[in-house]
Amino acid sequence: MNNDANIIEVSLENFQAEVAEKSQQTPVLLEFYAEASPESVAASAVLRRLASEFHGKVILARSDVQKDPHLAQQLQVRTLPTVKVIYQGQMAGNIEGPVNEDQLREALGQLTMSPMERVREQIDFLVAQGERRQAIQMLQEVIAEEPQNLALRVEIADLLIMEGQIEDARQLLAALPADTDGIDKPNARLAFIDEAGDLESLDVLQSRAESGELRDRYNLAIKLVVDDQVEQALVVLLDMLKTDKTWEDELARQTMIKVFNMLGKGNELATQYRRKMFTFLH
Repeated sequence: MNNDANIIEVSLENFQAEVAEKSQQTPVLLEFYAEASPESVAASAVLRRLASEFHGKVILARSDVQKDPHLAQQLQVRTLPTVKVIYQGQMAGNIEGPVNEDQLREALGQLTMSPMERVREQIDFLVAQGERRQAIQMLQEVIAEEPQNLALRVEIADLLIMEGQIEDARQLLAALPADTDGIDKPNARLAFIDEAGDLESLDVLQSRAESGELRDRYNLAIKLVVDDQVEQALVVLLDMLKTDKTWEDELARQTMIKVFNMLGKGNELATQYRRKMFTFLH
């Protein structure tokens, strides 16, 4: 008897209720196994681990073909183990034989992605392709459908800043609560723009920074951030940290953290340089 509500035993009799109907809302991993099969035992361990990892977002439905072969026969299962991914009543995947945990985890990640996560993924793709205007248009359409979703307004404000529509972004952000999820990202971007306002051109700053003066190198880093050369800015800031981590009340470290906030949660570049900063400081 299994005590996990997300792991259930199924048969032909309860398939409609436990798999077909539940899959309308939650992806179902339908596992066909036999306790006597070593391959099944290995696959079961992987599937249980995934069911635990995606707790509440995935259902593991298990069918023991030795105890009840009828469901396997109905669904034309030819080998063990076999895993069928069912979502919204449809077959979303079929795995016969050994289970590749990483591939299955990635597929489940796509299926269990929330609408907001899906929007963000599409926005990130458009921005990476240089299609910021298209990304803004897409967000505007989504906001029209979800006017109370403040996180979407934060995303569009950040894109407006990158497109140079600073005042429009300021007005949009001013209307949002200070604790709105993700608001640190556009606020940090605005802070860099404001700080870079009176600085000289990038070429002049790069020339000045060659002197090694920390203030010149700091100004260069700020200008690089605003010029969308964020990794180069982080390189400069990390080098400043190594030269004198206490300079101006640890300004290099604090500025790196501002850059991380601007890049947002889960950003690979932020993760990479956060690790480098931590390694140096500790």
